[in-house]
Amino acid sequence: MLNTYVVEGGVGKCTAFTALLPKLKKKSEVQIYTPYIGCFASNPDVKLVLEQTLPLQDARIMASDNIFYSEPYKSNFQFGKQHIIESYCEHHGVEYDKSMTGKLYTEHHKEAVKEWLTKNKIGKYIMIQFSGGQPQMGFNANNQYTSLNPNRNYQPFLAQQVVNMLREEYKDTTIINCVLPNEPHYNDTIRCDLHWTQLHEMLKDAEGFVAIDSCLQHFSPSANKAGVVVWGSTRWTQFGYEQNTNLQFHMSDEWDETKFNDSDPRNNMIEPRLIIDEYKKIITTKDK
Repeated sequence: MLNTYVVEGGVGKCTAFTALLPKLKKKSEVQIYTPYIGCFASNPDVKLVLEQTLPLQDARIMASDNIFYSEPYKSNFQFGKQHIIESYCEHHGVEYDKSMTGKLYTEHHKEAVKEWLTKNKIGKYIMIQFSGGQPQMGFNANNQYTSLNPNRNYQPFLAQQVVNMLREEYKDTTIINCVLPNEPHYNDTIRCDLHWTQLHEMLKDAEGFVAIDSCLQHFSPSANKAGVVVWGSTRWTQFGYEQNTNLQFHMSDEWDETKFNDSDPRNNMIEPRLIIDEYKKIITTKDK
């Protein structure tokens, strides 16, 4: 049997969907039809990945026994109680458990990442991402930066303070800013111009990361890398992972739904010193 799954959305949703693939493969052969083929390329549980610019009537799709489509954002996920992976599981009849995380296969980028790091004379490095919300597909660097969800972004003034503190604390470590070319840049960092799939491969060997709810935090379980994530207008219980230190202005270790308002601009106003202190805890634990 051959099933084709239509997986839309951004990099985060597509990465989350990969958590289902080992269980879906047990039911049938799997094809994926998606705008983000990099999330599924080289995955041993996927027979074929088809780019979404192809017509849905492509002969390889029409040869399927079933074509499945789901959209968590228009389902029970809206109640705010399901993780994005849990929602996908509900849609596709897969048993969910909290250990399920996405998995990307980017080892073929290892040499390109090594070459970029060598070219830029980078040894140890920390990866940061304080802005996002732009679709990678069809991106044009000449366009003015407009985020689809600006309340996820960490304020540039505070972000620069975090960078300054990291530079002071880790003088022998390069800080790599992992944002698109038209997004905010910071003093004493180097902007990474690699493809987003290469960022995943780079994250594997990073000392750690500090980010918002965007690519780096989506990739972190797959890259087996813990970091600090600053949360604004989204819930870490829906998009985040327990391996990371998740910070929100109105709550600490445990999520408290009564304190969450997605339009509150204070949500991600985390003191830079707190971010550094939490990052140091992660690094100390890693080095033991």
